[in-house]
Amino acid sequence: MTKTIGVLFCGGEGTRMRPLTYYMQKVMMPLGTDQLPILEYVIRHFKKHGINDLVLLVNYKKEQIQGYFGNGEKFGVKLTYIPDKPGPVGTGTALLNAENHLEGKRMVIYYSDIITNVNFSEMMDYHLGHGKWASILVTKGWQISVGTAETDEENTVTKFIEKPTLPLLVNTGISILEPIIYEYLRKYDPKESIDLSRDIFPEFVKKGNMMAYTPEDCYWEDIGSIERYEKIDHTKITNLMKK
Repeated sequence: MTKTIGVLFCGGEGTRMRPLTYYMQKVMMPLGTDQLPILEYVIRHFKKHGINDLVLLVNYKKEQIQGYFGNGEKFGVKLTYIPDKPGPVGTGTALLNAENHLEGKRMVIYYSDIITNVNFSEMMDYHLGHGKWASILVTKGWQISVGTAETDEENTVTKFIEKPTLPLLVNTGISILEPIIYEYLRKYDPKESIDLSRDIFPEFVKKGNMMAYTPEDCYWEDIGSIERYEKIDHTKITNLMKK
């Protein structure tokens, strides 16, 4: 039986959250009315759905993460830290670097500057039911942060919409991947920057082996920028994560 493990990307420098991230790892930024680190909400959510074995792919200011969470015992989980190697970085590169620990395991992939209340248990049932290599969590209703304009042939503006909501399915960055992914990662030079969305997922799509999970009622928030962090409703975050 294939073992399931949570894989949390925690190594980014958080350039979109500077100057705050000059001093703090972005996943350690306080969130919610209890002002807990973002990563603590993530870890607690994994535990809630029975995924207690978690691998943290770390790099920038990793000492802050390790110093706070330790081996995970006080949170009821097992935490393993795998630092990125020097050189080009990328989500695929980080996974390839962790091959010895992750190969042969089914992975729930999570970018740790994201908050969601997605039901991992139901998502896993969906994934196991279709039997393909990958399931990605997608959501509707993504609002862009700029206004858009429509024009006629003479460039006269005929319509202006301030911060419209896109009529598209948006990739949240959360996915379930089967261990076959390593057959594709090994095709690349481990010293290269390998990106899952750019390099690996298109290969899965060509093979017809990626499915979209589209739950009806799912909160998802990318808080990896200073703008989004400042606008977060901390009470809403706390209430959602307690359900």
